[in-house]
Amino acid sequence: CGPAMAAPRRLQLTLALLKPDAAAHPLVREAVHAAILRHQFLIVRAKELRCGPEQSRRFYREHAGTSGAQRLLERGADLGRCRLAPCLSAGRFFYQRLVEFMASGPMWAYILAHENAVPLWRSLMGPTKVFRARHSDPDSIRGAYGLTDTRNTTHGSDSPASASREIAFFFPEFDEQRWYEQDEPQLRRGQLYYSAEERVHRVLRAEEAEVT
Repeated sequence: CGPAMAAPRRLQLTLALLKPDAAAHPLVREAVHAAILRHQFLIVRAKELRCGPEQSRRFYREHAGTSGAQRLLERGADLGRCRLAPCLSAGRFFYQRLVEFMASGPMWAYILAHENAVPLWRSLMGPTKVFRARHSDPDSIRGAYGLTDTRNTTHGSDSPASASREIAFFFPEFDEQRWYEQDEPQLRRGQLYYSAEERVHRVLRAEEAEVT
């Protein structure tokens, strides 16, 4: 007998967002979608959505965590007497600018699956700072399509734990545990098809496999 074949590794999920700057341009939107497929991600869910200012604030507050400086701001710290005033002011300005931008137009949200979905998607996006992305990683999504450090085309979860939280935020109807129990084993074995109309990969059910 020959050596046993290694079983395919368990798929990992991550959240991917196409920010308003990318979603507003059909060619950029399609190029990013094509890159997702070309790098062999499975698209578990995809939908167009729009966040209001409050939802955007809540997402980035959860995404960044509540730092000591942010807690001071939330308690109404007197910036004029606070030694952290320059940092607090800069952080508040950046946070507010980001929130306003994310609420400025429609976005696309994806749940992506791959053996290494979190690091692979972040690598495909490229560095957060667009200037750096253009010079160090020009073939990345941000290197090719990013405009500024805020309008940098995409967002991706930075860890599996963040992915679970962010997926639940944008896809509250998605049952991650059930997906891992029912769909993930079949997708990992290649029992799937891509629906161009829905723009997602679907599990190939037994009756569909017989037809094909």
